[in-house]
Amino acid sequence: MLQGGLDSKPATVGGDSRPTLQRGVEPAPSLVLNGTLTDRDLNRLFERTFAVPAGTSAVDIRVDYTAESERTVIDVGIRDPHGIRGWSGGRREPIHLDATSATLGYRPGAIEPGPWAVILGVPNIRAGVESRYSISVRLANRGSGSSQPTLRRTAGWYVGDLHTHSGHSDGYRNDSTNHRWPVAVADLAAAATRAGLDFLSISDHNTDSHWADVDRVQPASPVLLLHSREVTTYRGHVNATGETRFTDFRIGPSRPMAAMLTDLGNDRAFLSINHPWLPDDERCMGCGWLDRDGETMRHVRGVEVANGDADSVASGWLFWAEMLNRGMPLVAVGGSDSHNPDLRSVGLPATVVWADELSEDAIVRGLKSGRVYVRTARSDRPALEFSASAPGQPDVMMGGTIQAGDTILRAHVIGASTQRGRWFRRGELLKEEAIDSDDATLTLTIAARPSDWFSLVLYDGERPTLVSNPIHVR
Repeated sequence: MLQGGLDSKPATVGGDSRPTLQRGVEPAPSLVLNGTLTDRDLNRLFERTFAVPAGTSAVDIRVDYTAESERTVIDVGIRDPHGIRGWSGGRREPIHLDATSATLGYRPGAIEPGPWAVILGVPNIRAGVESRYSISVRLANRGSGSSQPTLRRTAGWYVGDLHTHSGHSDGYRNDSTNHRWPVAVADLAAAATRAGLDFLSISDHNTDSHWADVDRVQPASPVLLLHSREVTTYRGHVNATGETRFTDFRIGPSRPMAAMLTDLGNDRAFLSINHPWLPDDERCMGCGWLDRDGETMRHVRGVEVANGDADSVASGWLFWAEMLNRGMPLVAVGGSDSHNPDLRSVGLPATVVWADELSEDAIVRGLKSGRVYVRTARSDRPALEFSASAPGQPDVMMGGTIQAGDTILRAHVIGASTQRGRWFRRGELLKEEAIDSDDATLTLTIAARPSDWFSLVLYDGERPTLVSNPIHVR
């Protein structure tokens, strides 16, 4: 018989050592419930109960069992202290629940402390068959990130859009009768699929309501959908890519931008300033970035150098170069800022990130590393690998730091035949050269000085097609 029925005593998960996600490692379960089924359990429903302590923000459950080859089937559901939270039936997949996201078939919502249960049903088990089951329960004090999928487990360059909006904020489209319809998260995912993207950030303004839709759409999307938000204030906008919990966006005299960013930075998200060059007036209220002091700027990790089209690069470059020259190593990124994929293409411009796998955590880590470039072209070209070498030092990749001295900069460029490459030091043009093939290597030998930074920008005529992140000099 199944061990532990409807009246079984809750198992308790104690202590403060709740597991956290680590790259490539599945955290150990907080609790494992084992039992055995026989044909006497056919057509019965049972509960295995456990206690959820206060402070828990996410519950992850996995049910495994034997004798599937003999057509044993176990149905699964979850009950929280207020009633049934959802039902998987015989579908075999891990179950995740938190305040804003949930596995298909389950409701997101607060993780209330108290007695919870895994509901098990046995619609089929043959006479004389014994099935052993194991329920792994994992409790965490973090948000939706604990359910994130890994779409690919190989390292490489991944292409995405870090800035789009759905109807959860101001993403809308008009039909032929001029009726206004909200853009669905599924619409953005479909547009990203058509554009050939690997990942997509849905960054609605000042809300996390879209995160539930992100988790609902993800199982049907080949594109990794990131939990993100555009934190929108009257002094500027900042994207929180890979956010796992909601932080209050309100600033004022008693809570300046730096204080809000401090709170926001307690999450693992990649924080990047959006369109800082835009006017801060009735044409684009709150769009410009006003707080450029060192105390505020040290809390952000990146900045858009391209928003919506290639023409924005000129303005974005000036802000970015100024911040780098002030000693603020911001990572250059780009995003479409699409509010309607019919009018502004998703994935144009794109941010290209080196990541060790295609998962939310890995993309965030890749962004923070600076091994990133921005592409304004519509296709999968051009592509870039940018490095520096110096005597007695290991080679340094884009986003890294090299010691001052004689240095060779090397850029392997794919798919940019007939374009031109421009080398920059501290934002000033050093050299321009033609690219004569679709598989070209550009080099520049230079004496690197302390506080220098070097970047390469590709141009098709006078239109930028690719902006590299810098290699810094100590």
